[in-house]
Amino acid sequence: MIDLDNLIKSKYVAPFMVIGITGSVAVGKSTFAHDLADKLSQQNIKTTVISTDDFLMSNDELHERGLFDQKGFPQTYNLDLLEKVITRFRAGEKSLNIPVYTQELADIHPNETQIIELPNILIVEGVVALQLPPKHFDLKIYIDADLADIKEWYLSRTLEVTALAKDDPSSWRYDYAKMPIDEFTQLVMQVWENTNQKNLDQYILPTKSLADMIVHFDKQHRIFDIELK
Repeated sequence: MIDLDNLIKSKYVAPFMVIGITGSVAVGKSTFAHDLADKLSQQNIKTTVISTDDFLMSNDELHERGLFDQKGFPQTYNLDLLEKVITRFRAGEKSLNIPVYTQELADIHPNETQIIELPNILIVEGVVALQLPPKHFDLKIYIDADLADIKEWYLSRTLEVTALAKDDPSSWRYDYAKMPIDEFTQLVMQVWENTNQKNLDQYILPTKSLADMIVHFDKQHRIFDIELK
């Protein structure tokens, strides 16, 4: 098996490198990105992860534009702002303020931002990461897995986080947590088919051909193959 963090370290060119990581909803992009960042940081390469979700339009803006039902599709992101962040870091800017998406609100936080300090390696992860022009990335990674496994992970994750909201009336998931499990499962998978599957087929999968590296996960969410292009 390829030693992934050492492979990336060998490709690192100081002072700044950008890695884009994409793949389906629920495939494990965030965990993979943060695990990679931890390993690189242990090798004294300052590595920061930002999520493309932080560049989603607010729910109010999505409703105003009639795009709320397409949330997660490329047209629902402020990709121009994400490009500017990368461009400004490449120009040597030391720190930047960016929006922050909160799962609690399922929205961009209306009052908070986050400060990102210039790292050695910036990892941009999310379903739209490779929708940006390829020139912005020094390395492009696509996370892949069997579709049946991805759908199972999606359902399990959604059931788990919703169950945690059963005693929290302030959570947008609270009412869903009170639904019968079979009814809620059906609803979750309808959302998958109507939104996530469509996003995968129309927008995410086509970016697989742009990737420099395809990382394959097995049913246990473990890397079993790395394909270099």
